[in-house]
Amino acid sequence: MARTTESSAAMEFKGIDLGDKRLNRRAIVLGEQLSGNPTTSIPQACGGWAETAAAYRFFAQDKLEWTDVMEPHWQCSAERMRVCDVVLCLDVGA
Repeated sequence: MARTTESSAAMEFKGIDLGDKRLNRRAIVLGEQLSGNPTTSIPQACGGWAETAAAYRFFAQDKLEWTDVMEPHWQCSAERMRVCDVVLCLDVGA
């Protein structure tokens, strides 16, 4: 039996609730696509016109704030930090 594993994006966004299951799935897909090569453009990361258009539709959602998408990541980061005695938070400010 083949064993399936969740992607790191799926694990990071496990608690996402954007009010629509389709938006939740799109956030995970975008996380997977953009984390694969974070310095590339959205069209290059998405790999095709349909995927690129879907990404831009996701980003154009009026009912979403950037914090809605980041909240699950912040929660996962806090969980990871709780198990450590020391946590370094680096700022590469300009």
